[in-house]
Amino acid sequence: MQYRRLGRTGMEVSVIGLGSAQIASSRDEYAVRVVQRALQLGVNYFDTARSYWDSEIILGKALKGRRESVYISSKTGGKTRDEAWQHIHESLERLQTGYLDNCHLHGLEQGEDLETRLGPGGALEALVEAKEQGLIRHIGCTAHIARALVKALGRFDFEVILVPMNIVERDPLDELIPLCVARDIGVTIMKPVATGLVPAPLALKWLLNQPIAAAVPGCTTIEEVEQNAAVGALRYISLSPDEARQVAKCAERLEHVRCRVCRVCQPCPVGVPIAETLGTDVMHSHYLTMGPETFAAFPWRADRVKQNAERRRETIRQIEACTECELCEMRCPHDLPVIEMLRATVPHMKEMLGIWEARGLA
Repeated sequence: MQYRRLGRTGMEVSVIGLGSAQIASSRDEYAVRVVQRALQLGVNYFDTARSYWDSEIILGKALKGRRESVYISSKTGGKTRDEAWQHIHESLERLQTGYLDNCHLHGLEQGEDLETRLGPGGALEALVEAKEQGLIRHIGCTAHIARALVKALGRFDFEVILVPMNIVERDPLDELIPLCVARDIGVTIMKPVATGLVPAPLALKWLLNQPIAAAVPGCTTIEEVEQNAAVGALRYISLSPDEARQVAKCAERLEHVRCRVCRVCQPCPVGVPIAETLGTDVMHSHYLTMGPETFAAFPWRADRVKQNAERRRETIRQIEACTECELCEMRCPHDLPVIEMLRATVPHMKEMLGIWEARGLA
């Protein structure tokens, strides 16, 4: 595994970390094995959040006895100082640790959200106090839109950022990442494989040629961890001419297919959660990449599946109620065929539900 300095934090982190949003989808014993396999392969940077179901609990179990050799970054979606303090204490308890190496303000949005969380009595105050008390060592922020992070960096001297970037979504390279390089801010990348739309080995290798410290792809299976870690272990990361052509083809093919989760298309008159369905539905991505048989055999966690299935049934109902008013497509800044894309997910989601129902999970 290769390692890079995470900005001025000085932490030497594995170029491939482990994004933990999905490890709580499987039964605990399997999820712990996923984390432990990552450790065996040299992964030392673990990205989680208070809102990622039981991922912090699983990491706490899997990293027990290894705390001083790994770096843990968690997040708070709290708006106020009191909410953020509660999340920090809960994260520490769930992770079975006395400190976080980094704590992000989770999912910053421009406008009122940013003003609230960075203003008087906002969540940032709790992070600053927690750092003064040694409960967190560094303060970061995340957003789905690069411009939101540029604005946040103009308000506070954050030490680490987490932003989506991949072969298709390259906006951070225009302004955000050059700003981070100039100010020695650690850059970590989420959604590096565009929720499964881009082949992971190619996507991660392309990313390692950019001025970033670490990519944190979400992993559900041991096989995914092994595939991703193999890229981090490459001695030579320059793209071959053939790989460069593949990158160009992927970017062209997905330019008007990949949802950027900007949420400009919302709200939908019938309530369809468009950005979540098209841009962040990792479970649907697993179905597509695993295939029905592997998906059916996977040790899914019953309570997680039940929660997901209930929400998915409602999403199907909403999509089927679509009146094709085309507001979403008129608003989309990336000219996506939103209605067609949403309708295309329904057969897959029904197949997923059928598999879970057959196993008595949903």
